[in-house]
Amino acid sequence: MTSAANWDIASAAPELAVSGLTVRFGALTALEGVDLALRAGEVVALAGENGAGKTTLIRSIAGDVTPVSGVIRVGGQSVAPLPSAAARLGVRVVWQDLALSDNLDVAANVMLGNERRSHLFSDVALHRDAARLLDRLEIPLRDTTRPVRLLSGGQRQMVAVARAMAHNPRLLLLDEPTASLAAREAALVERLITRLRARGTTILLSGHDTELMFRLADRIVVLRHGRVVTSVLPSEVHPDDVVALVSGQPVDSSARFQLSRLHGLAGRLVAADPSSSLSLILSALGAALGSERLAIHLLEDGGLVRAASLGMPEALLDAWARLPVGAAGGPAGLAAERQAPVIEENLRAGGGSWDVFGDLARPARVASSWSVPVLGPGGLLGVITVFRAMPGRPRRDDLDLASLYAGYAASAIERDRLLEELTARNRLLETIREMLQTLAGPVPTPAGLRIALQALRGGLGADEVALVAALPDGTMLSRGYSSPGDHEPDRQPPEATLAVAAAVLDRADPDGVAVAGPVSLGTRRAGGDLSGRYLSVSFALPDGRTVLLAGWQDGTRSDDATALLEDAANSVRLALERERALIARQEAMALRQSRELQRTFLRRLSHELRTPLTAITGYATSLLQRDVTWDADSQQRFLSRIAAESSRLGRLVNDLLDFSTIESGILRLNSDWCDIPLVLEAAVAVLPPEAASGVHVAEMPGLPSIWADHDRLEQVFVNLLGNALGHNPPGTRVDVAAALDEPRGAVTVRVADDGEGLPSELARAVTAAAGQRDPRWHDVLAAGTIKPRRRGSGAGLGLSIASGIVAAHGGRLELEPVDRGTCFLVTLPIEKPLADEKPVTGVQAR
Repeated sequence: MTSAANWDIASAAPELAVSGLTVRFGALTALEGVDLALRAGEVVALAGENGAGKTTLIRSIAGDVTPVSGVIRVGGQSVAPLPSAAARLGVRVVWQDLALSDNLDVAANVMLGNERRSHLFSDVALHRDAARLLDRLEIPLRDTTRPVRLLSGGQRQMVAVARAMAHNPRLLLLDEPTASLAAREAALVERLITRLRARGTTILLSGHDTELMFRLADRIVVLRHGRVVTSVLPSEVHPDDVVALVSGQPVDSSARFQLSRLHGLAGRLVAADPSSSLSLILSALGAALGSERLAIHLLEDGGLVRAASLGMPEALLDAWARLPVGAAGGPAGLAAERQAPVIEENLRAGGGSWDVFGDLARPARVASSWSVPVLGPGGLLGVITVFRAMPGRPRRDDLDLASLYAGYAASAIERDRLLEELTARNRLLETIREMLQTLAGPVPTPAGLRIALQALRGGLGADEVALVAALPDGTMLSRGYSSPGDHEPDRQPPEATLAVAAAVLDRADPDGVAVAGPVSLGTRRAGGDLSGRYLSVSFALPDGRTVLLAGWQDGTRSDDATALLEDAANSVRLALERERALIARQEAMALRQSRELQRTFLRRLSHELRTPLTAITGYATSLLQRDVTWDADSQQRFLSRIAAESSRLGRLVNDLLDFSTIESGILRLNSDWCDIPLVLEAAVAVLPPEAASGVHVAEMPGLPSIWADHDRLEQVFVNLLGNALGHNPPGTRVDVAAALDEPRGAVTVRVADDGEGLPSELARAVTAAAGQRDPRWHDVLAAGTIKPRRRGSGAGLGLSIASGIVAAHGGRLELEPVDRGTCFLVTLPIEKPLADEKPVTGVQAR
């Protein structure tokens, strides 16, 4: 057996070559004199009991264990006992414990250790590259944002394999890839390994699942007590033989062979895909009988339909594709009718049940046949027919053997039918679970609806699923749509689908009840009768009726589609009601905050108005007292204070008018070509002499003129300079500089001071508001709800007015972080903004 299965190393340069490998852990010898070689693209399985040395061999090849002696070469190069050295030679390992990070999502785990520079700066690039890798490996994990801890065992295994395959490794090592996985999860991993094998990946896998090795491996290497016992080809041995070799028992291929084959068939039927069960049974029966031509028909709709065949002549394939029960169906039809074997021992003599096929037996080289019914607990399930090239009756043992295999076929058919029912039920439950988990999770409702509709379409096996609402004005609003190959998040349903949805809503079906059948499309009809292939559930919401619609191209749907669509519609309705309640709460909270800001603003405004009025009234009253005579200096001082407070009151009123104009969107600009240096010079000239001395304006050669309102820009810079000087300690320095921003066609003016800076809470409010594009932060500044630790006083409108004026010019007022003081950037376009451009409002935060 060993010589027949051994691979001639000299026939090709090995991808992996292990020679004389010995590994010891103290006094324990884990591997001794191991020789192993793998061709490029070959899949080799390591079989052995626990402690045989399988994992130690994989660890040695991966550079994780230092051997006592021996050489390991990958692609002709020696592997140093370091994981990094093996990795550089293209060796990747998927360990049994997977080594995944449960706190990370799918994309982060897939690209862990495979990161590119772009991944460090962009989550979008990370998820895009992870999705491309999963698509390339045909791994069915579409949501790369899903945490790994929420994945099933099989899905986690596929994530680990994807990470190992990121750079197309030369050699992939799999340490017990299906251990501790359920049959369904193990099947997912097996299909992935099959696809990797088809791609030409060289794979060395270890495990205990002998049947898996026979399905996947080109060779099976048996280890026992740290030594290679033998190397066998799956095509030349039976799984029981490998089990015997692993356990050290003698291999017996004589009398027990038939029982061994039956025992192996039973095991393979349990693990096999349902669609291949009958083919496995026919193959095993043909080997047992020494016959190469067999067929099995199943009873469907009162007739016999060929479900599987082995070596059946071309001349018979069409004629035996579907047979009636009875004499018209030939020997198979008679066996089904009588529920007993029908034997035709000599077709060359003519006559018998083959007469219905004319002279078809001769060109097909069929001289005899016998048909055995497949009977289950409920009666006839099918018929097995054996074709032979020589006449004669079968031996009694052959009939008994065929009847025994017919019993296996009956069990497989019953199992497959039960499995189909359970699969359909599990698909229903899994779809509902996934929808509930998505809609009840932290994902925003629109995105959650898209994901839920994709899951629903998969569970229904439908070609499209749409969620459509009817607005009060009769407009159809799509809340979500899913179809095959749909990767656009905001894709709209076709007109034909919207027409059917509108007709269903016009029909006024009972709430929450799935309805199928024709609908009257009326004038919305898009051509052809499209309604017969749809199933719909409609329900009422406070803002109108909504319909959940599923469509099948051929109109064929599963029996549980109705229940699934009704349950899904109920989940969607609850999600929409929850979204509506959340929006209502947010609106109520925003309204309360707005009212509180208004009250605070009015209180402060009242204080700001009352202060100058009180001073004016006090000084005027003092001057008007008849019993007091004021000297000329006192009168002049009183009148100066009255004039100053009147000016202050006037500025406050003007600020209020400007603020109201800006908020109403009716601010008018008297624009003309103006020079920024002249605007800044005028703004500095307005300041008191002692304050103006602290302003330093840098030279600005080569600045172009800009299209702007000179007086309004002067107002902006007076406000910024006044704030920098008036709200900081004496001696504060203010630096002003302007520069040309050619790529954006704009001029940027930088106003920076070295004072105390904005309070942290006020800076955070400005930064957060700018990041959220929320104009309501103006209310925070205007209302003065955050008390700054700065000198001076005012109504708090200046910064809002300045930002509004800059925005009216199509520019931006930005707060730039600095180590000391405060820095504002004013960016103004050179040319007049286009009429359809929307200026950015508010202070932006860099």
